[in-house]
Amino acid sequence: MFNSSRALGVAYRGISLETLFKDAGSGFGNTVNTASTVIENKYPAVVEGRIQGSKPHHSSRDRNDPKKVVTVGYHTKNGTRLLSIHAHEDGTWKEFISRAGRSASATQSTHDSPPESESQGDHQSKGKA
Repeated sequence: MFNSSRALGVAYRGISLETLFKDAGSGFGNTVNTASTVIENKYPAVVEGRIQGSKPHHSSRDRNDPKKVVTVGYHTKNGTRLLSIHAHEDGTWKEFISRAGRSASATQSTHDSPPESESQGDHQSKGKA
């Protein structure tokens, strides 16, 4: 089922941003909304975000992350996943770039793409303390 909730041009499929706000709270919802805007600017091919559950949980992928997360995958119009994020309630998130995403970022000619070493680091939304 396609859902038309959007952060600029990113449409959410499955769980909507509104459902995430309701079920997980505004901290997680705001983080996903901000991250989606940043990711859309960094990866113009991203058109869809897939929120993978609205219940915050500890990451099984990143066992060193003590914070609860909500996972969102970002996909192209053809359905290729470029990256996923683990969104935190405090406005930060971690990016996990896929092989397709690494290829896409290598071919981009933008100057604001982070170096590979920063692609899985914590990000914080602007305006947060």
